[in-house]
Amino acid sequence: MLSIHPGWVDTAMGTLGGTVKAEISLEPSVRGVADVVEKYMGSGENLYLDYQNNRLDW
Repeated sequence: MLSIHPGWVDTAMGTLGGTVKAEISLEPSVRGVADVVEKYMGSGENLYLDYQNNRLDW
């Protein structure tokens, strides 16, 4: 199972309608998530990673 945290993304929900600043824009988040999925696809590992391929605690 692969669980991925996309980061704090600059979207309407991620910025509370523009009232706070997010960590990253949408494009790097999506690209990072896709890269992580591609890297671990079919591995059978149980991982929780962020969009930069950093392991996160469960």
